[in-house]
Amino acid sequence: MKKFPRNQTLALDQAVSAAAGNKRTLLLSTFFFLTGISTGAFLELTMSPEEKSNLAVYLQQYILTDSGSMDYPNPFFSSLSTNLLLLLIIFLAGLSALGFPAALAALAYKGTALGFCTGLIAETLKNKGVLIILTSLLPQNLLLIPAFILAAAAAINYGLFSLSRRRNRTAAKKSLKDASGSYITAMILFAFAIGLACALEALLAPAVL
Repeated sequence: MKKFPRNQTLALDQAVSAAAGNKRTLLLSTFFFLTGISTGAFLELTMSPEEKSNLAVYLQQYILTDSGSMDYPNPFFSSLSTNLLLLLIIFLAGLSALGFPAALAALAYKGTALGFCTGLIAETLKNKGVLIILTSLLPQNLLLIPAFILAAAAAINYGLFSLSRRRNRTAAKKSLKDASGSYITAMILFAFAIGLACALEALLAPAVL
C-alpha cells in the first residue's frame, strides 16, 4: 500500500486543524448555515400565491420539459462557477483581519438559497419533489455543505489568528506563514470537494429529471 510522504501527511493534518481545530468556530459556522436554511424556508413560505405560481411554472418547465429541446447552461460549469465563487469570497474574507465575518454571511447565503430551493421544490411537486430532492439535490450537498461549513470555520480561525499576531509581528512572522500555508491547503481541498460535488450533480440531475 502506497504511503503519503511525511511532509504531505503533515500538510493535510495542518489543513484539517486549520478548519476543524476550533470547535467554537465550527459550531458558529454550522449555526449560521442552519439559520440560512431556516431563512430560506421562511421566505418561501411567506411568498404571495402569485409569486409562488410564477416560480412553480418555471420550475415545472425546467424539470418536466425534455432537456434536449431547452437551451440551459451546462449544469457542471454553472454549478462549479457559482460554488467556487462563493468559496473564493470565504477565502478572501479570511485573509482580511477584520473581514472574516463576511465568510459567515456567504455561508448564510448558501443556506438561504438551499432552504428556499428545497422548500419550493417540495411544495410545488409534492411527492415527486421529495424524490427529486433525495436523488438529485441531496447527494452533492453531502459534500458541499461540510465543505462550506469547514471553509467558513477555517476563514474565521485564520482571521482571528492573524489579528492576534499583529501585535507582535517579529515573533509571529514564522507562525503566521505556517498558518497561511495550512489555510491555503485547506481551501484547495475544499475546492476539490466542491468540484466532485458539482460533477456528481451533473451526472445525477439529467438522469433523475
